[in-house]
Amino acid sequence: MTSMTTEPSLTLHTDGLLSKFGFNDGDDPEDWLDYCDANGIDYNEIEFPLVQLVRQHVLPALDQHVTVVEIETIHNPIRASTVNGIEVRGEDTVHGDPIELTPETVTIPMAEVARLARG
Repeated sequence: MTSMTTEPSLTLHTDGLLSKFGFNDGDDPEDWLDYCDANGIDYNEIEFPLVQLVRQHVLPALDQHVTVVEIETIHNPIRASTVNGIEVRGEDTVHGDPIELTPETVTIPMAEVARLARG
């Protein structure tokens, strides 16, 4: 019998791009904090790399063309500006129709998250 170990990973919900409160309202995800604790990483010394994760992993995985804007805020710091050329105005609808991003989630190995956090 073979035992399979699964590499720790972080799953980001792509609809986080559509909200001021997206991506855990800009707070570090619990999975990341747990990973740091388990691996001797002081998460108070390094910043969770949300913007880099979105730019390098989430945006390339999307089926839609999404442009983003970075915002200096205590909330979600990276949000969709346009989806397929249509301006997103802080809502998850365009002309009353819901904006749907696919895939719904993007999973990133935690080792990659740590690598980006360390810069």
